[in-house]
Amino acid sequence: MDMKISNDEPFIKISNLVKNYDNGTIKALNGINLEIARGDFISIIGPSGSGKSTLLNMLGALDNPNSGTIQIDGINLEKNQDLSEFRSKKVGFVFQLHNLIPNLTVFENVQIPLIGTGVSENEIEKKAKNLLESVGLKNKLNQKPTKLSGGERQRVAIARALVNNPSIILADEPTGSLDSKTGDVILDMLKKIHDENNVTLIVVTHEPYIANMADRTIKIRDGEIIEDCLNN
Repeated sequence: MDMKISNDEPFIKISNLVKNYDNGTIKALNGINLEIARGDFISIIGPSGSGKSTLLNMLGALDNPNSGTIQIDGINLEKNQDLSEFRSKKVGFVFQLHNLIPNLTVFENVQIPLIGTGVSENEIEKKAKNLLESVGLKNKLNQKPTKLSGGERQRVAIARALVNNPSIILADEPTGSLDSKTGDVILDMLKKIHDENNVTLIVVTHEPYIANMADRTIKIRDGEIIEDCLNN
């Protein structure tokens, strides 16, 4: 966790990244090379099975590559390394199906990333309340996720993703389970967070109109980058 890179290096640098499953019979990523600057808004687009979610999991240190390297904000994500501190301090996750714990309240769900990090209980509660207010859920603190709409659950997920002040937000199909109107609200919220906080935002999607909201689009097919372009 202490392997630093120079200030001239990009915020994220991926080199020759390979990921296989089922003893190598399924090639999810096939030699990915990618650089991303701090504060970029990147979309990753491709058909189902193209490797885009696998790549996102690698960036979030949720899975290990078979070979290749990933460096994020001066940290080399190596195999067999305890990366829990990296995830808790650097990364905010937003998933398609929210991944909220149903038997906890909204307020409790948002606090989870800070539990056991040394932040005081009062500070954790204060941050959670402020974030829930900022996403329009001030009056839903004591509700269980099952009592919320899909859009409200995704807003809870965004608040949870932000509670640790991450430098990178990884969103995997964040509007995939929402109607288009609600999905647009969630996308606008993520873009606002990106614009105001200089957070590096990486969104995986299969929808071209969502991809075009980003500053830059990475197109993946069969585990390889086939196009890397700036959006107008």
